[in-house]
Amino acid sequence: MTRTSDADVSVARGTRRKSAAGKILWGAGLLIAGAGLAVLYFRQSLLAPFNSDGAAIALQASAMLHGNPLLRGWWAADVSFYTTELPEYMAVEAVRGLSPVVVHLSGALTYSLIVLLAALVARGRHTGRAGLARAVLAGGILLAPGIVLGTPVFLENPDHAGTAVPILLLFLILDRWPERWFTAAAACLLLAWTQVADQLALVAAAIPLAVVAAVRLGLRWLRGRKARARGGQTGDGQTGDGQTGDGRAGQLRYDAFLLAAAVVSMPLARGAAAVLRDLGGFYLRPLPQQLLATASQVPGNVRVLGQALLVLFGANVPGGRNPYLGALAYFHVIGLALALAGFAVAAATFFARRRDRVTQVVVVAVLATIAAAIFGTELPDLSHTHEIAVLAPFGAVLAGRVLPGLMPLRWRGAGRALAAALGVWAMCALAALCWAATWSPLTQGDDQALATWLVRHGLTEGLAGYWQADSTTVLSGGKVLVAPIKDSARAVSPWESSADWYDPATHRATFIIAAPAQGGLSVGTERALFGDPAGEYHVGQYVVMVYPYNLLTRLSGRSFPGPASELANG
Repeated sequence: MTRTSDADVSVARGTRRKSAAGKILWGAGLLIAGAGLAVLYFRQSLLAPFNSDGAAIALQASAMLHGNPLLRGWWAADVSFYTTELPEYMAVEAVRGLSPVVVHLSGALTYSLIVLLAALVARGRHTGRAGLARAVLAGGILLAPGIVLGTPVFLENPDHAGTAVPILLLFLILDRWPERWFTAAAACLLLAWTQVADQLALVAAAIPLAVVAAVRLGLRWLRGRKARARGGQTGDGQTGDGQTGDGRAGQLRYDAFLLAAAVVSMPLARGAAAVLRDLGGFYLRPLPQQLLATASQVPGNVRVLGQALLVLFGANVPGGRNPYLGALAYFHVIGLALALAGFAVAAATFFARRRDRVTQVVVVAVLATIAAAIFGTELPDLSHTHEIAVLAPFGAVLAGRVLPGLMPLRWRGAGRALAAALGVWAMCALAALCWAATWSPLTQGDDQALATWLVRHGLTEGLAGYWQADSTTVLSGGKVLVAPIKDSARAVSPWESSADWYDPATHRATFIIAAPAQGGLSVGTERALFGDPAGEYHVGQYVVMVYPYNLLTRLSGRSFPGPASELANG
């Protein structure tokens, strides 16, 4: 029987203290880095125009903060963001109040989380210089999103990019937690939680996790069968795949748990959404029936996919006279190349025995997202790049997890050279982000002038097309309520709006905002639908038509959730 000396105990305590101190320093460093990134991303977010997509989420968050947590009476879009961005908007709005700043701050916070979580997932279980190199590589790829087209995709309105946050958190849990049943249970709950907000999680997380678990189960079964055919266990108690019998059984159980978790998350998410609806919650617009592209659409989808990848990694060369934007795009080609290389290596070594589970899941997630883009109808043109925004953090994660293992870091001279090159490259990316933060913010111009004019003239409730309605409400700080209507009909617009806004018993809409210069409501059409106004005022590029009666009494489709035919045509 051996006895532990006082010196050994002292050394063990010192090691634990150093470990705890290291974790505290890491945590503090992440907080400081996250705060700094959030400030820079907020500045860049101000370069994107504020519009009704972000305003609608801000209004939903306001409704939840003021006693409507289920969003009763709300028509949502085909993505609710109910369990992802909406809680974030509520937190920001509770501090800053209802204003466009909420959208910019939330976009900045979301992308900061994406960068930090991608770096942590790329780091894996590596520590020291190896872990740092992986984290810096992934973070560097994402650090400076493209200014012209990348800003609205990543730093503005909620539109699928933020779904990467819970998915990356899922990867981190799978990577760091023990391979036990409770990890699979946590994965199931997180998957269901995310699918309630965005069904993209089905393609980018749930299905890939199920596929990888099934593949690993099949491979273990085949290897076990081959081992039994060769005579069972080896003399040291190991099976033919290098594991002990107990270890192999544990792996089989864990993969079975993960497969069940991924599969169960799907009906669990649908059940949760149904419960929310049964309790009187929001109405989620169904996805388009035509989700599969025709054969003639596939070549165009492939072309748009290639262009969208350039945008996601900031490697697109925008038009304009600024020569630095072109140089910056060519710099970002490095990040895109690293991401493609990481994916290629990870895909080529997918079936290697030592290939880790998280890397496999990310590979399948990338393939599934690309397949959905090519063979689906969700990427018809470059304006829908946000539909595949998760590919950027996924590519960065694969580059960080795979590529450093191929580099000769143990060669003293080469390792130092590679580390220096990586550091310089990351600093250049940070410099690009700082440069974007120095740009002058985009002013709201006529939009803010319109909201201010309405408040000044006591016009507090009215109607407008979708793109002028919610944005004007938020720009006024909630002092004016503008409800959206259809462009060429006397009907409500059941898209990111509340049925309460159209109730003539509690609201009195007395004006219509026409926006002929923007392709919105036209003066002639609104005259034909609602009659001649009592007054007509030009405010910038808008025309405010004031009526002596409650316009809500003339609208159809006010019932919630509304006839299916009206929703389909909305």
